Amino acid sequence: MTYTDKQITIFGLHRSGVAVAKLLSDLGAKVLVTDPKSSDELQADVDALKDRDIGFILGGHDQRCIEKSDLIVLSPGVPLDIPILQEARAANIPITGELEVAANLCAAPMVAITGTKGKSTTTILTAELLKYGNFRRVCTAGNIGVPLSSEVQGLTAEDLVVIEASSFQLETTERFRPVVSVVLNLSRDHLDRHGTMEAYRTAKLRICANQRSTDWIVLNSLDQHVLTFADATEAKTIYFADTTTVEQGIYVKDGKILTQWDGESHWICDVEDSPLPGRHNLQNVLAAITVGQIFDISPDIMRSAISAFSPAEHPPLEHAFEPVKTVNGIRFINDSKATNVAAVKAALESLSDPILLIMGGYDKGNEYEPLVECVRSKVKVLILLGSHTGIIRNALAAHVVTRDAATVSDAVALAYSHAAPGDVVLLSPANASFDMFTDYKARGQAFREAVNHLESKKPTSKSGIYMEKLSD
Repeated sequence: MTYTDKQITIFGLHRSGVAVAKLLSDLGAKVLVTDPKSSDELQADVDALKDRDIGFILGGHDQRCIEKSDLIVLSPGVPLDIPILQEARAANIPITGELEVAANLCAAPMVAITGTKGKSTTTILTAELLKYGNFRRVCTAGNIGVPLSSEVQGLTAEDLVVIEASSFQLETTERFRPVVSVVLNLSRDHLDRHGTMEAYRTAKLRICANQRSTDWIVLNSLDQHVLTFADATEAKTIYFADTTTVEQGIYVKDGKILTQWDGESHWICDVEDSPLPGRHNLQNVLAAITVGQIFDISPDIMRSAISAFSPAEHPPLEHAFEPVKTVNGIRFINDSKATNVAAVKAALESLSDPILLIMGGYDKGNEYEPLVECVRSKVKVLILLGSHTGIIRNALAAHVVTRDAATVSDAVALAYSHAAPGDVVLLSPANASFDMFTDYKARGQAFREAVNHLESKKPTSKSGIYMEKLSD
């Protein structure tokens, strides 16, 4: 589509909306941006567009948003069923998403990564491995915090872009075609938006719908939901697994990460060389190595890249199973980014020490029964954070002692009071943060601050349990 002189309405300002507004403005479109938030709430985003001839309808949507539109572009967080969009469909106005617009303009080959958990980690690891390949530039974009729209004009056919693709982004794609797609795992998430697990899966399937026989799809061979993607695409399939061998792909055997490719097996590195803790992160490493293999990165080079990888240098990895510190023999781990049950389950499975688990937040349609066995066998006390925890309590209270906390600070203090040396206090909420915070980062930062505040406290031992003095 040619955008010159087209009247385009962008729904949702913030990061993706700002990026695609700039892109379309640069391409000669007549851009109107609308958002239900007020101008005061969006002042920084409005300021980012102030030097351009862009219109704004803020504080709500009305008929002006669609009456002259040739195209509507949605930011990922905008629900598809709001009344104004239903009116737009009735008027036969095309509706698409920011990722679709940017991808259609992208000259660089695209690697797209999706899954219920691990997308950001795998995106970063994959990009770091591919930087050792024969590309002018490798960049990351998408749900990782950098909209593809903000990168696309600087990319060439000699570059490569690794995209973290969420279900919200994928469900508005039509022609999106990565040369390599990666599906890490699939379990219940975002059902407050998608309604059913099948609708969620259908959105994820968009990642490979347009791939051809010259393209590749990388699948987790141990996830039965993921395996079905092989039948939904023309792309060549390659697998990764951490507990079994694969005919073509990357696997683990006797503590070693191996590649099986065209009948030959090669050692990449040892499992203990993985730069990130936990089985879930090992699977992310395997997925990244699989993509590296597709792009002919040699085992020696991948080994060097893995050895050189430092999580601390990549802000998107913050709040993802992130060690905060150890206080009086008690480890504190910030897993605020764990906004679904699958992520919490992975975190629990990665720990062998007794756990004080903090959960709660804005529920997205979770089912908590998959946590029962881990909670029963590993969790000493479950601390329920906030006021919307009834569903969690109903599912898990029969299997663990539960306590309530109104704030993150209260939750940390309560966990600390019940913990003994050798225990782990884990913030892994299984829910979005919108009930109490702007995002998971703010929630994770609040956890860090609460933990750091504990250092000034003087706990006293009582029957082997540390009891915090709550008064200063």
